[in-house]
Order: sequence, then C-alpha cells, then structure tokens
Amino acid sequence: MYNAIVVGGRCAGAAVGTHLARRGLRVLVVDRSTFPSDVLSTHFVWPHGASYLNRLGVLDQIKAVTPGHTHVTMVNNGLPLRGSVPEELLRNQFRLLHDDDRGITTEYFSVRRHVLDKILVDNAVRAGVEFREGYTVKELLRDEDGTVVGIEGRDGTVEHAQVVIGADGRNSFVARALGIGKFDERPRCTYAYWSYFSGIPDAEAQLHRRGRLGMAMASTNHGQTMVLTWGPSEWAERFRADVEGNFHRALGLISEEAADTVARARREERFYGTLDQAAYLRQLHGPGWVLVGDAESFKDQCTALGITHALRDAELAAEAIGRWLGGETDRDTAMAGYAAKRRSQTAAAYYDYVCTLAEMKPLRHDELQLFAILRGNQAEIDRFIATHVDVAPVSEFFDPSNVFLLNDTAKESSRDHSAFADFEATYREHQRNPFSLAAAEATR
Repeated sequence: MYNAIVVGGRCAGAAVGTHLARRGLRVLVVDRSTFPSDVLSTHFVWPHGASYLNRLGVLDQIKAVTPGHTHVTMVNNGLPLRGSVPEELLRNQFRLLHDDDRGITTEYFSVRRHVLDKILVDNAVRAGVEFREGYTVKELLRDEDGTVVGIEGRDGTVEHAQVVIGADGRNSFVARALGIGKFDERPRCTYAYWSYFSGIPDAEAQLHRRGRLGMAMASTNHGQTMVLTWGPSEWAERFRADVEGNFHRALGLISEEAADTVARARREERFYGTLDQAAYLRQLHGPGWVLVGDAESFKDQCTALGITHALRDAELAAEAIGRWLGGETDRDTAMAGYAAKRRSQTAAAYYDYVCTLAEMKPLRHDELQLFAILRGNQAEIDRFIATHVDVAPVSEFFDPSNVFLLNDTAKESSRDHSAFADFEATYREHQRNPFSLAAAEATR
C-alpha cells in the first residue's frame, strides 16, 4: 500500500513525487515512457521555474549543461524592451503561494526535455520514490463509494494508494478514466514550429512580435539555439504547406536581423510543430484523486509558462496532500486550500491574459504606445516582464491608474518611432495571411 501513486513521471509527476517522498511518504511514480526521452515541448523555464528546480535540488545539475541568463529582450513591432524579473517580486510570489522564499534565483534557461526530465526522475528516485518506466496504466481502481484507491497496469500488476495523482499531461488518462471534462475552453490559439541551430553564439533570449506573428531565440543544450516561430491557428494550414520556407519567411517578416542570424546558422534537427494549443481547465481533485500540470489546465505556448507552472502546481499539490496524509488537516480542507490557490482571481486573470495573447491580434496603437512610453523606465519594464511571465499580478500592472501614471511620467513618446508611421495601413497589412500570398505567388 502506497501513500500516493503518481501517473506520469515528467516535470509535474517527478516533482510532486519528490516533494511527497521528502515528507516521508511512500510514493510510486509510473510512466509509459522510458528515460531519457524527449516530448513535444518548447522547454523554456522562467526564473520562478528555475527557483522551483532549485528548491528540488537540481538547479546546479541543469546549469552545468544549460546556458543561463538573467535579462531578456522583448521586441514589439520593432520597439525593444530589455529587462529582467525583479528578485523582490519573485520573493513576494513564493511567500504568497508557499509561505517561504527559499531557493530564489533570477536566472532563466531553455533546457531540452530529455535533459530536464531525466534529471528530475533521478532526483525523485534519490528522494525515495519508487519509479517504474515503460509502465502503462490499464485502469483506475475504486471502492464501493467511487473513491479512487489504486491502479491496474497493462502488465497485470495491481497497486493501491491513499491518493492517485494524475500528472499525465493534456491527454490525461486519469482525467479520461474519471470522466473529468474540460471547462472554460479557449479554442483560439497559436500554431508553433521550431528547430535547433548551431553556429549562433550563446546570448540572452529574444522574444519578438510583429503583427500576428511571433518568434523566439534561446540558447539551449549541446551548443545549440532553439528558434521558434508562431502565429494564429487560422494561418496554420497555409504555413504547413511549406514549413521550412515559411519558417524563414516568418523570421524575415518579424525581424530581418534575427532572420539573417538564422540563415547563417546550421539546422541540426528536423522541424517540430504543434497546431492545437487550445486552453482549458479541469476539476482539480475529487475522492482519492488529484490532477497537476497540464492534466488540470493548459495554456498556449506564447508565454512559455508550461514547465514553470507544472513545477509550481506540483509543489502546491504536494503541500496540500502532505498536510492531509501527514495528519495536519483533513482531506477536504487540504484540497480546498490547493484549489483556492490554483483558482484565485490572480490565476484567472493570468489565464485570460495568455488566452487573449494567443489570439494573436495585431497590436493596437494604444498597446504600442504603452511599449513606447515604458522605454526609459527600467523599473516598469522589469515589472511588465514580471507581469508577462506571471510573477506579478496582471490586474496591478494594467490597472488604469498605473497606466495613467506611466503616461504622466513617460520619458519617451510614440512620436519618433517607425512603428507608428502609416499605422493604419500597416495594421491592415498585418491582418493578411502572408503564407496565403506566398502560396499564390508560387502558383503563378
């Protein structure tokens, strides 16, 4: 009899298993994959994600093989903002969520999943987790009241536990077996294509947005740089008609400098892509079961928070389960505390923020004006970056009183920026699918 069985052994699963094992609980983690192995992921880890990895005790292992940085450049229609996530805001977030700010770091990195997941699995085993890879769950076991009490594997093994944790991703078997449906679904999202290039010097991450297209460049493992492009899902079909050609075409439309850099580099792997990033929420817990990571909620990749949020949710869930199984409180009270933090107004506002960004509407004039007036105000640039990556509340930065204050204290205006020249015509042009135009030209 285990205290907890975790279905899924990657970021969320290995992390929640490690936290529970360190509380002295008997934990089994199962995964149908074997490790090391990759999984479709854009694998960016923001400073709070790196802080969670530090709290798990694996940050130094990851930094030994992965370039790390503290500053990032975000460019909107040619308007650059360079900054970092302030340490005090990070500490505030950890105190609010976990009542302590151990292990805070302002570094971020982009770590391949075959590297990260293997490190997390090995760390879980060192913490005392029993780990079974290549193990597929056939069904969930329930008692006469419907409470989940264990699992049966396809190999015929049966294991019992006080709680079964679904950490098995977007297509969660645990959620499907329990009939847990999705709600607050947001079908409008982005497509994304990326690959890995050598010959690009290690540098801070760049995130670009122009019109309805976006791109990112981030140093990763093995001396390579991940280059990613994305756009609105309704443009995906035309993009897929010529992935490599449209990949470079998109880079050229977004940033000629970045496109030139990539054109001089060498592509080391095939292109990877994802077309369905529709967001959703699921019920968080029930009798004998809990969901964490993508199994309980998913958002578009455009803010690159998947791994970071999986690590956060794993620690929150482990804290609640640990208090319950440790006898500090009853199950319902512990799980209600987990749900309160995951479904707070701040979390809801950020979910809405990401889903709105994922629609990839062209940037409005007033949005560009905000980016223009932020230039020259480093403290507010840093606070904007912290807001964008869910370290500071969306409601505070975009509160009308703060926006008016920014406008009053602005050291720059939109007057001298090319982004505002012939804005109306440019805005209309940004709404046209450039890959449709390319396809039409190719058939002439």
